[in-house]
Amino acid sequence: MKISFCFLLPAFLLLKGNLSSAQNGPGLVVDSDTGITLREDFDAELLYTVPEDQGSWVAMSFDPKGRLVVSDQDDKGVFRLTLPDDDQPLAVESLKGFPYEPINWGKRKVGGALGFLHAFDSLYMVTMTGLYRCQDRDGDDSYDDFKLLKKLQMGYEHSAHSIIKTEDGKGLYLVSGNYGTIPKDVPGLQPPVWQKDSLLAAMPDQMGHAVSIKAPGGWVARLSPDGSEWTMISSGFRNPVDLAINLHGELFTFDSDLEFDVGSPWYRPTRICHVTSASEFGWRNGSAKWPEYFADSIGPVLNVGPGSPTGISFGHHSQFPAEYQNKLFVCDWTFGTIYLVTLKEDGSSYSASKEEFLHGNPLNITAMRFGPDGNMYFLTGGRNTDSRLYRISPKTPSKLPLDQDPGGHQALRDLRHSLEAFHGSNKGGAKAIETAWPHLSHEDRCIRYAARLAIENQDLSLWRDRVLAEVNPRSLIYGAIALARHAKPEIQADLLNKLNAIDWAELPNIDQLALLRAYSLCFIRLGPPTESQKTKVIAQVDPAYPAKDDSLNAELCRVLSYLHAPKVVAKTIALMKTTQSQTLAYDKTMLERSNYGQDILKMMSATPNSRNIHYAYCLRRVPNGWSLVDRKFFFGWLNETLEKQGGKSFAGYIRAIRQDAIDHLPDEVRASVSYLLGDIATIDLSQLPIPKGPPVVWTVDSAMKHFQEPLRGRDFESGKKMFSAGRCIACHRFAGEGGYSGPDLGSVGNRFSIRDMLVAICEPSASISEQYQASEVVLTNGGTQRGRLIYKNEQEIAIAPNPFDYSQTVKTPASDVESITPSQVSMMMPGMINSMNAEELKDLIAYLVSSGNPKHEVFQKK
Repeated sequence: MKISFCFLLPAFLLLKGNLSSAQNGPGLVVDSDTGITLREDFDAELLYTVPEDQGSWVAMSFDPKGRLVVSDQDDKGVFRLTLPDDDQPLAVESLKGFPYEPINWGKRKVGGALGFLHAFDSLYMVTMTGLYRCQDRDGDDSYDDFKLLKKLQMGYEHSAHSIIKTEDGKGLYLVSGNYGTIPKDVPGLQPPVWQKDSLLAAMPDQMGHAVSIKAPGGWVARLSPDGSEWTMISSGFRNPVDLAINLHGELFTFDSDLEFDVGSPWYRPTRICHVTSASEFGWRNGSAKWPEYFADSIGPVLNVGPGSPTGISFGHHSQFPAEYQNKLFVCDWTFGTIYLVTLKEDGSSYSASKEEFLHGNPLNITAMRFGPDGNMYFLTGGRNTDSRLYRISPKTPSKLPLDQDPGGHQALRDLRHSLEAFHGSNKGGAKAIETAWPHLSHEDRCIRYAARLAIENQDLSLWRDRVLAEVNPRSLIYGAIALARHAKPEIQADLLNKLNAIDWAELPNIDQLALLRAYSLCFIRLGPPTESQKTKVIAQVDPAYPAKDDSLNAELCRVLSYLHAPKVVAKTIALMKTTQSQTLAYDKTMLERSNYGQDILKMMSATPNSRNIHYAYCLRRVPNGWSLVDRKFFFGWLNETLEKQGGKSFAGYIRAIRQDAIDHLPDEVRASVSYLLGDIATIDLSQLPIPKGPPVVWTVDSAMKHFQEPLRGRDFESGKKMFSAGRCIACHRFAGEGGYSGPDLGSVGNRFSIRDMLVAICEPSASISEQYQASEVVLTNGGTQRGRLIYKNEQEIAIAPNPFDYSQTVKTPASDVESITPSQVSMMMPGMINSMNAEELKDLIAYLVSSGNPKHEVFQKK
């Protein structure tokens, strides 16, 4: 049974920042009216429960009259709410005429607004397929003019999202996820030289997620009010949903993680990002995601934690007490939480920490804004779940003026801005290069980045020779990164000679990492080095391996493995034998109050060693330097690691590393380690139990007749048995057990009604997430294939037609493929419960509701 709830599930993660909190910690109390736990100096109000015929609301904006305009995610339309006051109750009206382009998503028809903004005498509306400007031309308080400003790439829930006014009030910012690729006619502040930039052969996501999505990934664009001028200002995101600007005029977003990657070294947690000019945040598919320390990227200011980012806003839009007004409020859909993020000036950028503002269960927050009254308003809902409107107000509103103090680092921000003025154009010429060059060696990472991009935007002929003449090590390294991204291969020898002349031992850690990235880009962009060049680079960096720093070891191993350094295998295997699993920083209290979070905590008892996974990934194709003992350890370690737990793609990645290593084994070695190369067993469907029956052809309505009364007195063991009998366990994780091809069901009982569950079971195509969506492949000979797209490259595609085992793939030459389109039919087959009788079905649903807790009330006697 594969339930297509397909909500974004959280993942435990490696975090930096302050994550500690208490369930009802200092200053947190439970609001008696709503059940929301929040700061004790605030009140929570449930203003409106959205009826089914108005849908599930995901977008909101206040109009000039203080009314709230909202939209259903699917096809129920746009509504305007007049908020209640002392003289009148809340009033809701349906607004007609809004553009709607239906998109088939299983049995759903999606196409509602994902973002709204009232600005420039207009209502801007963002949908999955376009940006519209909506206006009231005749002044009758109804929108009558709907202009499509730009057609956008449909990316389901990774499409374009929110739109806000720019810091100068003269334009607009729009943010999009990685499926909503930037329109081809939009120029950028970055030179358009994006590549995957993975030194070692990258592995695509093993669940097939986003395998066809290439750089630049998710993006932020600035546009004029009339939509005639567009510029992409930042890229490399996965799926940020909202934007916010602080009192310094700096732009921020909240990017999502991919929970499938949990346990892998390329897992990137949800993160607060400072969106600077021409910034690159390094999202790539699968194992090609950039570590946050890569010198050609901008890292996050804070790794937040597990969840699904939605709305964000700064407190200076509110009448909250003064201590809240400079803080960033960020919302999470999965854990029903709003965090307070405190930003601290750090050079020309910021560092940050977070604490909890409120949480609820369930409280699947989809959007949040401060109203003209200074109170916070947020919506819950999304994906056809129950939708509500809440208001959070301070018990003592602030009347203090906002603190406009620019802070002690304004001079550094001004310097960065002066360099950013040269982004997006080659008109700066020699002046831009002369201005920016000294700052390639600046201590501030964002200033170095701004300087490099200012130079890269100018004609290569103006700065090519200057890189080769540079003597300052840091300036040379960052100049080499720029040159590798733009020059032709014939420059490689000269560039490598310059880098090899740098004194490694004299470099600080950050410059050693940057030098290794410069070497990598030389090989990626300019071609493989000669044997002589390999020998010189190995002589430069091999003596430093292993180092005392984990990040440095990761990059030394990557570069030395690429170069097939003679000692890299022995040194790395020795590291793997001594490296301990990294201690995971996590918000234990938050995880404990969620059933899915409790599963995460259980999983941590078998935490994989992500450092060693990186080392194995690097060594998998190294042909020489292996002893038989090292081979046995390597494959034995991989086999043991397959018993560990991680995200849905985790086991697939380990299998892929293992298979790639097997494929590159010399024949004479293969026999000596053959006992370690056998297939790893999957769930044996033939051993699953069988229901007693008699069989029933269940529909949602016929099943619901058995759930009119509250579930009580059910049989836990029978429910657990039915979870296996219905083959649910083959595709879904539940209580720490099961497969990975479908969503984890550990918290469905907290988020979905029994009817929702039955719809997902009986009508699995009613709602399908892009994370689990199959593909329809049409072949040039007229044939067709259907299944999960595991990978796609220039040579071939691989489809997994069996939802119970994604390791079984059908490979087809790319030249034989006519088209690949998303399937509107779920990988989960209908009728998975039809062998169960009514009592067995009730036990199964009780088991799901309980999240696997045998003491849950559904198992108590009536």
